[in-house]
Amino acid sequence: MKVTVEDIGPIQKHLSVEIPPDVVFRELDLAYRELRKNVKIRGFRKGKVPRPILEQRYGKQVENETLKKIIKDSLPDAIKEANLTLILDPQLDSVSPLRPDRAFSYSAVLDLWPEFELPKYKGIELERPSIEVTEDEVQRQLKALQTHFARLESLREDRPVREGDLVVIDYLGEIDGHIEDNLSEKNYYLEVGAGYSHPKFEREILGMTKNSERSFDITYPEDAIVAKLAGKTVRYRVILKDIKTRILPDLDDSFARSIGAGIDTVEKLKDRIYRQLEKDKKEAMEISLRRQLLEHLRREVDFPVPERLVEAKLTQIIDNIFSHYQEKGIDLKKAGVSEDRLRVKMREDAIAQVKIELILDKIADTENIVVEHQELSRYSEYARDQSRRLGLDKDQLKNSIIQNVLPKLLAKKTVDFLIKQAIIRPAPQKEVA
Repeated sequence: MKVTVEDIGPIQKHLSVEIPPDVVFRELDLAYRELRKNVKIRGFRKGKVPRPILEQRYGKQVENETLKKIIKDSLPDAIKEANLTLILDPQLDSVSPLRPDRAFSYSAVLDLWPEFELPKYKGIELERPSIEVTEDEVQRQLKALQTHFARLESLREDRPVREGDLVVIDYLGEIDGHIEDNLSEKNYYLEVGAGYSHPKFEREILGMTKNSERSFDITYPEDAIVAKLAGKTVRYRVILKDIKTRILPDLDDSFARSIGAGIDTVEKLKDRIYRQLEKDKKEAMEISLRRQLLEHLRREVDFPVPERLVEAKLTQIIDNIFSHYQEKGIDLKKAGVSEDRLRVKMREDAIAQVKIELILDKIADTENIVVEHQELSRYSEYARDQSRRLGLDKDQLKNSIIQNVLPKLLAKKTVDFLIKQAIIRPAPQKEVA
């Protein structure tokens, strides 16, 4: 066979393969011989059906199967001959017709492993955040609990809206004079200054009084992820229906008992909060160390990454975002969020994640870090349970879990290894103003 390689870029090649006519003839002949052995056609004895009849009835099927077999048999050898190391499966982009008296050719786009030198990855300097829990933090959590269980009442005092107020509003939005349903709401609760709405929207509510009305414009950026808002100016009309105040429960043993979980005094509640904050801070510390380490590695080395890997990572990121909001009962698609615009916004994050994964992969290979069979055993058990529950093929599900879980386990083991090799110092104490 004839193999030709053309450069597309530093990590992408175009591979062309030509199979000589005698190989094509032999493969087609073998395919029809096998077909003749097994096929049954009325009027002919088994194994005696003339080839023209077979070609007439099964020609297209035989050609397609033979074409696939030739590619499957020859492509690995062609890649080996070209001396290329692939990071993804080849992507066929052209295939010639298969004729017994002609050469057969096909071509594929090949994505290669990026070539880069690993940065110094042992002895990376990291800062360990403090995990000390202060009395102020415990008090803030107690206050948050009181706020969560507070009773809402209409404010008796006749005064304008202040930052921190909880207001009830009706609002509608117009674009080019047309009212938009997904920009309109009745009896909407908004905590002014909490940052859950557009900053200007919250600022405009400040100073309003009960039963007053206010109109204002908000212009959205060209790259807004809600497509219909991109570059548009929305005219909002707001009616302030009520200002609510929170009546906090007394911080006593009765309140502590209402929290449940075996807590019957305020002191026990404070102790539970303290231990939870300590646990949260320890987890946050571990996350911080990992983020610092990964960001250091990403900054220290730069290289091009395969576009297909970036696109796959983008799809994963977007799916996670939509699933996260779906769990909260928010349908981003119904809200008008454009997946295409979100992909543009998240593209740099996707590239950074792919680079980090490739760096960790190379470090794991250099340090002979592997995931042992027993480390995957619990996922195999999970696969069996899921296959029974969902009625899925257990082998397919098991392979899928190994495909998706194995890289994550390997990355985690590699990061754990690097953390152990790092130089970790306490983070500088923040000065109290």
